[in-house]
Amino acid sequence: MTAIMNRYVWIVWLLFWPPLIFATFYFFPPDLTNNLADVFALFGLLAVVAMMPINVKGTDLFFIQGISLAVFLRYGLLVETILTQLAILVFLLNLRVTKHDSHRYPVNMMMFLLVSLTSGGLFYLMGGSTGEFSGNAVTQLLPSMVYVFSLIFVNQILLHFLRIYIYKEKNTKFFGKDMLWEAITTAVTLPVGFLLYMLHTYLGTIAIFFVGVPFILASLMLRLYYSSRKVNDLLQKTSEIGQQITQSLDTDEILHLFLNEVTDMFVVHDAYIMDAEHVKKLTVIKSFKQGRGVIACPKENDFAFEEGISSRVWRSGRSRLYTRRSQWRNLTTGVLPKSANSVISVPMKRNKNVVGIITLTTNKVRSYEKHHILVLQILANYLAVAIENAKNYEETKRRSERCPLTSLYNYRFFGELLDEKYKRFDERPDPFSIILLDLDHFKKVNDTFGHHSGNEVLIGLANRLVEEVGDRGTVARFGGEEFILLLENHSHEQSLQVAEDLRCAIADRPFEIFNDLENGNRQVIYITASIGVATAPNQGEDTQTLIRNADRAMYTGAKQRGRNRVASYVG
Repeated sequence: MTAIMNRYVWIVWLLFWPPLIFATFYFFPPDLTNNLADVFALFGLLAVVAMMPINVKGTDLFFIQGISLAVFLRYGLLVETILTQLAILVFLLNLRVTKHDSHRYPVNMMMFLLVSLTSGGLFYLMGGSTGEFSGNAVTQLLPSMVYVFSLIFVNQILLHFLRIYIYKEKNTKFFGKDMLWEAITTAVTLPVGFLLYMLHTYLGTIAIFFVGVPFILASLMLRLYYSSRKVNDLLQKTSEIGQQITQSLDTDEILHLFLNEVTDMFVVHDAYIMDAEHVKKLTVIKSFKQGRGVIACPKENDFAFEEGISSRVWRSGRSRLYTRRSQWRNLTTGVLPKSANSVISVPMKRNKNVVGIITLTTNKVRSYEKHHILVLQILANYLAVAIENAKNYEETKRRSERCPLTSLYNYRFFGELLDEKYKRFDERPDPFSIILLDLDHFKKVNDTFGHHSGNEVLIGLANRLVEEVGDRGTVARFGGEEFILLLENHSHEQSLQVAEDLRCAIADRPFEIFNDLENGNRQVIYITASIGVATAPNQGEDTQTLIRNADRAMYTGAKQRGRNRVASYVG
C-alpha cells in the first residue's frame, strides 16, 4: 500500500470510527451493573484466542466469533463491539505490525466494527433480544442464525472489497477457500459461544472457565494441526520443485525456475542466490525482486556481498532466521532492502562444502518460522545437486564441441550447426556464407621453431579470429592449420569483405612465439592465410557441397594463385 493510500485509510478511520462507536453507545447503552468482572474475564478469553490465529493463504482466521456471540447475547452490541475491537488490537500488537503496515490497525478495526454493527443490527431486526438466557432457545434461534450468516458474508464482502480496491489484488475470487475456512471455523465456534451464553446465566463467572479453557485448547490443537498440514504441503511442494530443477541441465534455467517456484512457495519480497565457490567474496548470480520478477545476470559490482547475514552463513555453514529487522540490522552493511524485516538464509552444500547461499527477505515481521529453514535447506540441497549436474553436463558438452587446443568449436559441432541452418532455410531464407582459411607454409613454422611454437600460433590465430568476427558469426577449427567460419545474414559481397578484413588482420599483425628449437627466447613472426568463400544456397545446396566449394575456392583461387589472398567460388 502506498503512503498516500495509507494516509487516506487513517483519515477514513478517524472520520467514521469514533462516531459509529458513539452512536452504538447512544442507541444500545449497556447495563454492566455487577458484571464488570465477567466482562474483563470474557475480554481475557478473547485476547488469548486472538493471539492464536490461523493463516490461510495470507488471510488470518480467528476463533473469537463464538466468544463474541456469547458477549453479544449477554451484554449487547456495544460491549461486544468494544471487546472485539480490543481483541483485534491485541492480535495486531502480538504480530508486531511495522510502520509500513500500520494501515492494518484502522482497516481491521473498521472492518470488524462494520461486521459487528451489521450482524447485531440484523439480529435486532429479526426480533432477537440480549440479556440473560430466558430458557427458551427457540425464540433466539432464527435471529442467531441470521447473526451467524451475516458475520460470514459481511466479512467476506469487506475482505473482497479490500483486496480489489485497497490492496489492488488481481484474480480475487469471492467464493474462495478462505471463505470456506471462515464458514467452517464459524460453524464450529458459534455453538460453543451459544453454550457459553446459556451456562453463564446459570453458573455465572465459573462458566467462562469451564467453556473457555477447553475452547482455548481446541483452538491451539486446531492451529497445531493446520501448521502440520502446512509443513506437509511445503514438503510435498519441495519434492515437486526438486524433481523439476534436477531434470534440467541448463544452469540459468535451473536458477530461474528455482526462484520462481520458491518465491511462489514462500512470502518473499527479495531473494538472492549467491555463488560461494572459487571466489573470495559472495557474488549474487541470480536475484528476485517483487514487482520485477527474476533479475537475470546482475553485474558483480552491483550485487557483491562483502559482509552481512549471508557472509555469516557462508563462514559458519549454518542457517540463520530473523523474524524482524531489529534482530539483524547491526549484522549487515546495508545491502538488504531498508523495508525488509523477516530474513532467512541457508547454505547450499556439496560434499560438505558451502558452494552457495540462498537468502530470502520479506517486509512482514515473523513471516518465517523454524520449519521454513528445514524446507529451504532441502531445496538448497536439491539446487546444489541440480547445478552440479548441469555444470558436469555443460563441461562434457563443451569438451565434445570444442577443440582442446584453441577452445574453438570443432568440425563436428560446426557441421551440425550448418545442417540446422539448411533445415531452417525455408522458414528464414536469409543468405549465409562460410569462410575457409588455411595458413600458408605453416609446416615451415613447425620445422623452424618447433610444434609448441606452432601451437602458440594456432591459439593466437583462434583468438584473433574470434575478436575480429565478434557476434557476426561462428568460428571453428576445421583441422590442422585450417579454420572455418559461418557468417549469418551476410550476402556474398559482404562475406568477401569480411574475409579480406580477416586476411589483413592475419598478415599485418605479427605473432609472438617461443623459439623452442634454439634459444627459447621470444620471437616475432609473420604468417599469411589463403581464404575461400562460398555462399548458400547458390554456391551450395547442402552442408558438404558448400564446404567443398569453399575449399575449392581456397585452393584454386587463392593458394594456386600465390597465396595470401581471398577467392570466391565460381561454379
